[in-house]
Amino acid sequence: MAGAAPQPRKGRPKALINPDSCTGCEVCIAVCPVDCIDTVPGPELPEIGRTCIIDQPKCIGCWLCEKICPWTAITMVPPQEAPVLTPAPTS
Repeated sequence: MAGAAPQPRKGRPKALINPDSCTGCEVCIAVCPVDCIDTVPGPELPEIGRTCIIDQPKCIGCWLCEKICPWTAITMVPPQEAPVLTPAPTS
């Protein structure tokens, strides 16, 4: 089709974890094929609770973590809606 503008690629969805729902059970970590999920201290009681986080650039949008999460704490979102977390500076 002459004159038609190329459509931008949408990209694969990215996993997004709700830290208020995540219990840090690590089931998602066990199924992730690219090892892009890790645990960090949770927002509530960080000294004892853990929550999972996603390394967004590594996430391939396979949906395995969302399907297996027993707490429905993971949702898949369009890549442009996924936050990109940067590591905290070390001193």
